[in-house]
Amino acid sequence: MSGYLAWIEWRRLMRTPLAWTMLGLGLCLLSWQFLGTLEIFNGMQPASRSLGLSHHLGLQLFGLAAVLILIITPILTTRSFSDAFRNGSYALLSSAPLSNITILLGKFVGILLFQLLFVLMPLILSLSLFSGTQLDVGLLLAATLGLLLLSASFTAIGLYFSVQNENPGIAAAGSYGLLLLISLLDQNTEGGSFIHWLAWPSHYLDLQLGLVHISDLAYFLLVILFFLGLALHQLDKRRIQG
Repeated sequence: MSGYLAWIEWRRLMRTPLAWTMLGLGLCLLSWQFLGTLEIFNGMQPASRSLGLSHHLGLQLFGLAAVLILIITPILTTRSFSDAFRNGSYALLSSAPLSNITILLGKFVGILLFQLLFVLMPLILSLSLFSGTQLDVGLLLAATLGLLLLSASFTAIGLYFSVQNENPGIAAAGSYGLLLLISLLDQNTEGGSFIHWLAWPSHYLDLQLGLVHISDLAYFLLVILFFLGLALHQLDKRRIQG
C-alpha cells in the first residue's frame, strides 16, 4: 500500500507546473556547471592536474546538485502534510484503513522518486563523456549514492516540519532553518567534535571523492530514521487526539 501511495504522491508532483519548472531550471544549471567544469579542466596544464576529471565532476557537479536539492526539498515536503491538514484531505486519508507509517512512507518514497530525477542528472551528464575519455565510474556511482542519501535525509527533515505545522510557510521556514544549520555546523569546529559530526558536508564530501565509509552511510541513515520517527510520533499523536 505504501508503494501505491508513493505513486499517487509522485503523480501529484509531476502534474504541477512547479515540478517541471524545478526540473527545467535544475537541468539548465547543472548543464552550465558541467560545461564550465570541462572548460576549466581542459584549460589546465597536464602537470598541474592534481585531480582527474572524475574528481572535478564529483566535487563541482555533484556539489551544485546538493545545493539545488537543499533548496527544492522544503518546497516539495511542505505541501505533503501541511496543505493536507489545512484543506481537510488528511482527515479523509487517515480515516482509511491505513497505518500512519504506511502514509508517511508513501509520502517519503513519492517525494524521493521525484528527487531521483535530480540525483540522476549529474550522473547522466558525466557518463555522456564515457566514450571520449576515461572516467572513474566507481567514484561517480559513490557520489550518486551520496546525493541519494542526502536527498532522503533532507526529505525526512522536511516531512517532520510539514507534520509539525499546518501552515506551509512555517513548515518551509523550519526546514530551511535546520538544513542551513546542519550545513554550517562544521565551520570553525574541530574535526573530531560531535558538533562537527552533525554537519552533513563532510560526510557527503567523502562520497563525492569516491570514499564509501560505513560511518558516513550510518550518519545519513540515522538522520533519515530519526526524523521519520519524529514525524511518525507526531502523526500518532494527531490521530489519538482526533
